[in-house]
Amino acid sequence: MASASSDSEESRKITGKTPHGAQRGQEAQTGDSQRQVGDINRIFRDGRHFRDTETGYDVYVRGNKVIVVEPSTKRQITQFKNSRANTQKRIESGRWKPIS
Repeated sequence: MASASSDSEESRKITGKTPHGAQRGQEAQTGDSQRQVGDINRIFRDGRHFRDTETGYDVYVRGNKVIVVEPSTKRQITQFKNSRANTQKRIESGRWKPIS
């Protein structure tokens, strides 16, 4: 039987990537610095959690690294680097709504 801790950890992992997410990951691996965000599961697990009010997607931000995830499937949509100022602008405008 799995412990509650491992169940919680499993729920905080990306389950796959959409074709677009896979493309962005490949771009990061081939040197596109705007797509290099490091460990996407770490951002998903430890990043600040928002909901994009225009798309309904979940957004996770850790520093200047952003991943966008489809909430019901936990599949990665895209990844990118974003300035702190732009992140703050999206929060203040209401586009990214904080999730507790």
